[in-house]
Amino acid sequence: MNVPTLRAVAALLLTCIAGIAWTQEGGPGMTRLLLTEVHVKPEKVDQWLALERTEVVPAMKKAGVKQYVVWQTLIGEATDYVVVRPLPSFAEFNGGGPLETALGADKAAALRAKLRDCEIAVHRSIENSHDEFFLDPGAAQALFVSRYRAMPGKAGAYMSFVRAEMYPVMKQAQKDKTFAGLTVTTSVQGGEPGIITLNMFYNDFAPLDGPPPIAKTLGPQGTAQFLQKGAGLISQLEQRILKRVPDLSF
Repeated sequence: MNVPTLRAVAALLLTCIAGIAWTQEGGPGMTRLLLTEVHVKPEKVDQWLALERTEVVPAMKKAGVKQYVVWQTLIGEATDYVVVRPLPSFAEFNGGGPLETALGADKAAALRAKLRDCEIAVHRSIENSHDEFFLDPGAAQALFVSRYRAMPGKAGAYMSFVRAEMYPVMKQAQKDKTFAGLTVTTSVQGGEPGIITLNMFYNDFAPLDGPPPIAKTLGPQGTAQFLQKGAGLISQLEQRILKRVPDLSF
């Protein structure tokens, strides 16, 4: 392959990579989310919750953050919390973020120091929520998280399966009130790229004792056909159950 051809191929690859990155980082049809997983010291849980309630949440509201939801892990590390909020622009990281916007640099630094004193570890990651699959859960209290890795070369096929097969069933399930809502996200930065997460929301935990919404909607035969259509597209990585912390969420 001659030099001009190599340059042309390189230019094409760069164009493709740039396009992929732009889509992953919140292109059309996506809502970029910042997830902050906090492992709190067991003896400091009450203090951390109080700081969130009395200082962090008011600051977030004052800074104009549109949504801020705190989830407590029930099945998993009991003192782990996950904070989810939109990240409209990476330009936020040019400054100090919403805390500095609301409180000023000195007060924000003091609050961060108090939070750090309560924390063992903090991990941030970015996921894109696929707007086309969004079924508004409202203020649902229970969250069942299932994380998947697409089989090699099957990511597009799985998303097509979600679009054509899963979403219509879940929409009917929400209408039937067998669950509260759905979000579908893919990981971008801060972890393994391309991991697909199904977030299924419930108004309380009682429905988790019975069949999942798809089974309730389709029945045994329909569920078997549904599973057959999706076979071989993904492998499951993890399941978690979390509880919304209402007084820390808006």
